[in-house]
Amino acid sequence: LEVSQLRAALASARRERSALADEAVRLRAQRAEQEAEEEAWHAVINGNTLRAQAEQEEATRERQLVQFCRRELARLGRVDVVSDVFRISSTGSFGTLNSLRLGRLPGVSVDWAEINAALGQVALLLVAVARESGARFSSHALLPMGSYSKAYKLDEPRALYELHGSGSPHLGRIFGSSRFDK
Repeated sequence: LEVSQLRAALASARRERSALADEAVRLRAQRAEQEAEEEAWHAVINGNTLRAQAEQEEATRERQLVQFCRRELARLGRVDVVSDVFRISSTGSFGTLNSLRLGRLPGVSVDWAEINAALGQVALLLVAVARESGARFSSHALLPMGSYSKAYKLDEPRALYELHGSGSPHLGRIFGSSRFDK
């Protein structure tokens, strides 16, 4: 009797041990699955965290760029382009524009190339100031073309008047020329 009880207890213990081994295998598989799932969730969380950080850095860069652009716009708003581009001054008895003398005197010879360049600068300055202020010329318009600038009547655009001289004897005085008096 005792042997049969021991054999039954041994068989029961073996079944229990086999069931526990199966349970251990199942639990190890479940644990591995949970660890894999946990790693996947950590990867998702880390990816989301990295994306959030990247978006925050991008937002910070954009805010900094907007601040820079506002400062630059304010700085450019304070710039006086006309006075930066056109230096109006005088040298002795001559008015100058960007160091170019505007005219001649009996005792002082100024090359026509310098006078023509100065007149071209005057034409460009007048056009720039008119454009900036919204002013319109009522009867004439200017074509700033450097040393060879021209003017024309608005109702006769084909009739061009030269705003430059050549030093020819018949030009005498620049505004006494027939090219300028029309």
